Amino acid sequence: MTVLRAPARINVLGEHVDYVSYLPTASLVFGSGEHEMLMAFRVSDDERVRGASLNSEFAPFAFTLNDAPEPDADWNEWLYDRPVPAPHWGNYVKGAVFFARHLYGRRASRGFDFVVDSTIPPKGGASSSSALTVLAGAAIRMAGEIEFEPHQLARESARAEWYVGTRGGAMDHTAICLSARHHAVYLSYREDTAELVPLPGDDFRWMTFFSHEADKGREMMLEYNERAAVARLLIPSFTGQLSAADDLQAVIENLPVSVALDDIERTNPQVFSACAAAFPALVQERRTRPLKLRDRAQHHLGEMRRVEAAARLLRQASDRDSPEVMRELGRLLNESHASLRDLYEVSTPQVNHLIEIITADPEVYGARLMGGGFGGNVLALTTATNVQALVSRVQRDFYSPQQRDARREGAVMISTPGDGLSAVQ
Repeated sequence: MTVLRAPARINVLGEHVDYVSYLPTASLVFGSGEHEMLMAFRVSDDERVRGASLNSEFAPFAFTLNDAPEPDADWNEWLYDRPVPAPHWGNYVKGAVFFARHLYGRRASRGFDFVVDSTIPPKGGASSSSALTVLAGAAIRMAGEIEFEPHQLARESARAEWYVGTRGGAMDHTAICLSARHHAVYLSYREDTAELVPLPGDDFRWMTFFSHEADKGREMMLEYNERAAVARLLIPSFTGQLSAADDLQAVIENLPVSVALDDIERTNPQVFSACAAAFPALVQERRTRPLKLRDRAQHHLGEMRRVEAAARLLRQASDRDSPEVMRELGRLLNESHASLRDLYEVSTPQVNHLIEIITADPEVYGARLMGGGFGGNVLALTTATNVQALVSRVQRDFYSPQQRDARREGAVMISTPGDGLSAVQ
């Protein structure tokens, strides 16, 4: 029996930029030292994977490795030719296993039986789904005695998760795989590099407060994929590849406010075809709807600059535990939320209300929506001595009026920077 641990992903800054293709974007993330998903697995004698969870909401399931694409098939084409599977927690395991089988062929020929336990809230923006994908990807490789590097597993897990229908990037998986205690990971997406940056942990706490479930049904998947299509294909069709040397603000201000896919089909059929291949449901259901370009690009650029400012601050600070450093970091968090709310439009009235309650506390340095959006977690930076007072304030003003008990439902996570994917001895 082998037991693997994957941490909750806490994204400090750099939200919704890991799938941007036209700007040199980055994120600043860490793995929670206190909240995790554990997978206990044993190698089986056949080509079946059987999974169970200690959370009774998630029913056991099983599937065979033979359902994976052939090694010589194109993974993306194989996905595009198949309908998006109905929502199920097992899809994240299937994606990881099928992609490994696609990469390694008969070397990944042994299945495994597993059970998971987790203190990462599902649908909460702390990336329980990516933690499961990473754990399953590690398990299928270990079952086949396939050696892998953490950064390699992160990249491959990001591609594997496309199986569920989303078209996200590698931020979550890289944070889960590469985090280290007392550090954040600075992820450069264009360069595909990861750098450890010291992050205060003794006098400060990163807290997440669960607002409401982020629905991962079809309508929300269309919302996610609309933003991914805009970032990956539509904006670059107007700007080309940009660098820090370009006048980025001027380029973005000259973008169209919005564009419909019907217009793209007439003016740039190659980009339309790429969009239809990668995002078929989006093209089918929203081809006449104007898709926002300029606001989305303003968010990308703003997040790029906020991440750079935060990384520079942490690298250069002689005393990273000083309140002045953390207040500046908190100010950047507040700016990020305003951008996610107003430019990217992934917040909700309930999330905004929760943030107003949190930031009314003078010992809170900053707060923002964390994760894909449309619900989920709010991230707050506060002092270690203020944790209990803040929990009481949010319970009184946010959870109690909804007849909710934050402690009973596990709605609050308190985190310090911890290690990434590891084996539990």
